[in-house]
Amino acid sequence: MEENSVKKDWVRIFSPAILGVIFSIIGIIISYAELNGSGGWSLLGIIALAPVVIILLAVDVFVKLIFFRYKTAIIWLVEILALGSVYLLWISRFG
Repeated sequence: MEENSVKKDWVRIFSPAILGVIFSIIGIIISYAELNGSGGWSLLGIIALAPVVIILLAVDVFVKLIFFRYKTAIIWLVEILALGSVYLLWISRFG
């Protein structure tokens, strides 16, 4: 019974927004590491991914505060829909 609870907590913690934050931070680290070799072009990767990290963290906190009592699948679904809408707003404005 406790093993299932621990598994459920990990699935709840590593939601789609947090996975996106992890990939964005990896991208920032890679861009920072390549900064000298790229002649400064990797700075664009850092500048582009920094707001993504902030937006993803805000979406994650907002969704988990509102839907905290619901099941993990509902939290995942709401986060995926929220991230999709943020992405569509982003590309319609800047893309």
